[in-house]
Amino acid sequence: MGARLRLPVLGLLLGLASVPALAQSFLGSGPAERLTVPPSGNALRAPSEDGSGPARRPDASATETRPTARPSEPPRTAAPQTVPRAAIQATIAPARRLPSGPRGFRLTGEEDSLRYPVYLTEAQTRGPARLRLSYLSAISVAPESSELAAFVNGTKVGWTRIQAPGAVKVVEFAIGDGVLKPGYNAVTFTASQRHRVDCSVGATYELWTQIDPSRSGLVVPPATDMDVRSLAAAEPDESGALPIQVILNERPNLARLERMIEAVQALALVGRVARPTVTFGPPLQGRNGINLVVGTASEIAGIEGVPELGPISGPRLAILPTRPNTPPTLVVTGARDEDVRQAITNLAVPPDNGTPSGLKAVQLFRGYMVHGGENLTLDRLGVTSREFSGRLLHVGFALRFPGDFVPADYGKVMLHLAGAYVAGLSSEARIVIDINGRNAASVPLPDGRGEVFDDSAIPLPFSLWRPGVNHVEISAQLPNAADQVCDTLSPAAKQARFLFLDRSRIEIPHFARAARSPDLAAIKGGAVPFVVPGQRARLVLPTPDRDSADAAATLAARLAMAAERVIDFEVVTQQQVVSDTSQLVVAPARALDPALLESVGFDPQQVQRVWEGRADMVATPGQFGPEGVLTLDRLRRNLPMRCALPTLIPQVRPAQPAPAQQAPPSQGETSAGPSPTKAPAPSPGSASDRELIDRWEASTRGSRQIWAALDSVWNEITGTVHSLRQTITAQVKPDETVEVPATASLLIAEGPPVQASNTVIVTAPNASLLKASVSCLVDPVVWARLGGSAAFLDASNGTLVTSRPERIEIVETQPRSLPNLRLVSAAWLSINTEYYVGMTLAMALCLGLATTSLVRNVGRKNP
Repeated sequence: MGARLRLPVLGLLLGLASVPALAQSFLGSGPAERLTVPPSGNALRAPSEDGSGPARRPDASATETRPTARPSEPPRTAAPQTVPRAAIQATIAPARRLPSGPRGFRLTGEEDSLRYPVYLTEAQTRGPARLRLSYLSAISVAPESSELAAFVNGTKVGWTRIQAPGAVKVVEFAIGDGVLKPGYNAVTFTASQRHRVDCSVGATYELWTQIDPSRSGLVVPPATDMDVRSLAAAEPDESGALPIQVILNERPNLARLERMIEAVQALALVGRVARPTVTFGPPLQGRNGINLVVGTASEIAGIEGVPELGPISGPRLAILPTRPNTPPTLVVTGARDEDVRQAITNLAVPPDNGTPSGLKAVQLFRGYMVHGGENLTLDRLGVTSREFSGRLLHVGFALRFPGDFVPADYGKVMLHLAGAYVAGLSSEARIVIDINGRNAASVPLPDGRGEVFDDSAIPLPFSLWRPGVNHVEISAQLPNAADQVCDTLSPAAKQARFLFLDRSRIEIPHFARAARSPDLAAIKGGAVPFVVPGQRARLVLPTPDRDSADAAATLAARLAMAAERVIDFEVVTQQQVVSDTSQLVVAPARALDPALLESVGFDPQQVQRVWEGRADMVATPGQFGPEGVLTLDRLRRNLPMRCALPTLIPQVRPAQPAPAQQAPPSQGETSAGPSPTKAPAPSPGSASDRELIDRWEASTRGSRQIWAALDSVWNEITGTVHSLRQTITAQVKPDETVEVPATASLLIAEGPPVQASNTVIVTAPNASLLKASVSCLVDPVVWARLGGSAAFLDASNGTLVTSRPERIEIVETQPRSLPNLRLVSAAWLSINTEYYVGMTLAMALCLGLATTSLVRNVGRKNP
């Protein structure tokens, strides 16, 4: 009988051993679960009839579901009497995800809000719609006093208690008829969060709610009626980025690759894509992204669906008929190359239709653009009046300065605050202003009886601002004696402590318009070196394989968004240490000319030594592909999803000689790279245009003799000073160079200007890491931190380290005028303090000598 029992037990053990172990989340062991909504299968519980359930209440019309935090445990099935079969929805419909922006997807502090512009077509606004919100919260958030609300075009569609510390919670809100409109719509989330047990100001920094971008969005039908004027309706992927797939049917030459990159830029401008990801290859599948076909009619004739367009005799933009499980396909074509370029020009016109809230969200999403001389009330910047009962109030807004803004101590932005605070605040109460994470001002709230202020002026120096997006945060620290007791349920805990009025204003005076060089902030803020009038910038691809071309096209699209125009890059393969025009070099480190690395301040041997372990490796698609995987741990750490490096393995190559004129291709090289043909020579039209512009400027100056004389004197003075500085710096040039950190996966650096041109290099250990790291670099959160003469990116977590330049040059970008010349001179003297001190001493000496000479011959001498 013992043998009879052992046989079944042994069979049972063998059966259990054959079942694969399920993965566990970060709460257990093993890999964390991947947080993605399947297209079908998981059911949502229907709202309860009595109002006690999770949805269909007047103040919180939401349907909720909580994915398990422990995938290793078997799912718990509800009893039939608890969840009837009729109350189960069959599928979870996919959502139109939210775009990625400079603020990311995290709500922090006691009160915060996030706003996203979402473009919808006419067909998507018909029928029932829902807003899906997937979020994870800090364990310190008290659910009984913390709420998360959702608004669409200013209409509140629902709210929920914040309670998701251990697993992601998914909530859906029904959107009423007529709320969504064709064009841009504003989706806003607001959070009011309170701590469980701690009432100190420091404890408020522990409060956060992280939105899961892979699940959140508008549940609407696909955009089946998309046309070339509604390309902004193309849907982003689970990270908030818009995939752009350039379809190839053959290996393109350099001229066609130029047109493809220009079309990618135009498409990014149309969709106002803050985070593009460009790849070359076969068409995309699924719902997200957009396929792009670029070329003349003869070049794209073999691509599926193109023959349906019929004869092509001129510039043509068309959307191919939609197919199941395929994103829209845009065709940019023409009979000749000139027609294709004209079609690209016609494409680069972003739409401007939508609701007032949606259009305002578009304007504020990348920061309110300022040019100097503005006086703005904060309600125009998205700030609303509020009464606040917590300990630390955060009010934030973003301003976008042009790329040729000169940050220096020559002026101040004035912030005029209006509001009030109650009596009884402690002596530590104060208002703190931060600009880009750096403290700009601190104003105490000294009156123990409270105060109402209407125009409290706070100066914010120009030196703290940067070209591009600047985030301003106004923090009111409001501790009082009741915080020592920390009774979060008492009526006194809900008493307002601070009143902030949206009629507070910010006054921005005129500022200097010139480019600092080297300074990567000018590049990320306006692509300044590559949009110089009269010059055609070069995009250098020494090894034009697929990964390098993907990285270059992604960078070009991001720079076009910064410049707000299509940048006419000339794609070449030859590297030039000294160039007559600005150049952007995108290549693995081994493909770069050592002299080119030295020209931007790096030791080629040190770069090779740091990256030699990863130079010969290639990326392998893992369980979820080469891109990053959104896990609970990454959500908690607030890491961008695409900031994740692929798995690398040693590359095995057959022993064969490389081509004489081209570097050996990396793995994954396909027809994305250009054919090994000789680079086309610069067109004679560029030189004639430049000569025409020079003659036009000369004739204009000739009619203004006084200005011509001043211009000549200024050129002579600046030339003398520049040559003197070059002579001095050549004699005292430091021997040390900038070192690349061992953790860096990407290096971007700008060299000093040479003959009014700049060289910017973007490099990585190999082509695979170059593509993955650039995909992380263009994330709006990472891109906003770009600055200095060099930046080192660790693409595994999005960490960016910048290096300050030892010397800064001022490069003219605007037509010369006396007001701007005065501001630029003041900015240059504030940057070069040694010249300012020397000029001050020289002027004091001259004044003393002149005074002595004058008074010596005045009056009578004493006998």
